[in-house]
Amino acid sequence: MVTTDVLTDLLETLVDIPSVTGDEARIADWVVDRLRATGRGEILRSGHSVVWRGRPAAPGPPARPRVVLAGHLDTVPANDNAGARREGDRLYGVGSSDMKAGDAVLLALVESLDLDRLRFDLTAVFYDAEEGPADANGLRRLLDEMPWLRESRLAILLEPTDLKVELGCSGALNVEVRVPGRAAHSARPWLGDNAVGRAATWLGEITRFPVTPVEVQGVEYRETLQITTLRAGRARNVVPDELVANLNYRFPPDRTIADAERRVRALVPAEFEARRVDASPPGRVCADVAEVREFVRASGAAVAGKQGWTDVARFTEAGIAAFNYGPGVAEMAHRRDEYCPLANLEPAYRHLAAFLGAGA
Repeated sequence: MVTTDVLTDLLETLVDIPSVTGDEARIADWVVDRLRATGRGEILRSGHSVVWRGRPAAPGPPARPRVVLAGHLDTVPANDNAGARREGDRLYGVGSSDMKAGDAVLLALVESLDLDRLRFDLTAVFYDAEEGPADANGLRRLLDEMPWLRESRLAILLEPTDLKVELGCSGALNVEVRVPGRAAHSARPWLGDNAVGRAATWLGEITRFPVTPVEVQGVEYRETLQITTLRAGRARNVVPDELVANLNYRFPPDRTIADAERRVRALVPAEFEARRVDASPPGRVCADVAEVREFVRASGAAVAGKQGWTDVARFTEAGIAAFNYGPGVAEMAHRRDEYCPLANLEPAYRHLAAFLGAGA
């Protein structure tokens, strides 16, 4: 039986394997060995990503629709929280919530389910480099290298949601705003044009951008805009000839990247320069998909919007309906005191197993 104790032991083992982004080889090797020990399914390796499928893809229409369960193996760097530590009903350690708890549940499902009784062809994806730059994201590479993944009916990303079904995800846009000035000696400031002074009124306005609720398919998201980096000045006795601010804009799933960029540029004075640094599309809200409705109804899970960005966006961009559901807690991600509530592990396993067709 897959119990809380079994899942806790598995989570503890995963947390004890360091896997900072870029250094996932050891944990990927461990996952391969663990999957190989089941003696079933097919294991595919791409760099530090691992894909397991219960049945190899075959020509012709599939006998059963494919469902992908996915989790990333990498973590942010440890902050005096390397290694697992149990305290009461919590397991502490970097990656415990984000998202090795989800990986532990995913591994347990692969190891324990009766594949012949499932109503879906199950595929498990353990990918690398989610916490790093988007261009290096392992799931992006896998979707290109393994086009059969794009034929999946549904993808469930076991990101930390505290057992809620979190639909879609917000898009993200970074725009760098440059405010020009003219340098001069600070003893003779009238010979220059202080970029900080030019920007001051605008900075005061933009930092008061309101957090705005937006409803999409009955689910609430929040539009936010924040200055996340700010730099100005070359020396203590020089009038700054430039101020550069990074605007980080999080936008709801009813908007495109182009919509988001127009929205931000409209907030920047014409005399300032604005340059898009990077952008990630939002994840499509799949509240109207039959399998999503079924999972929500059967699990009794609360439904919410995913405020942060997740690879649900990458799945839905590839044409695959997707949602977030996992045992970790998003608010604990990347914190020094990161932990996962152990009581969340078994319900996550049980609800996913029941949905896949194995019974409660």
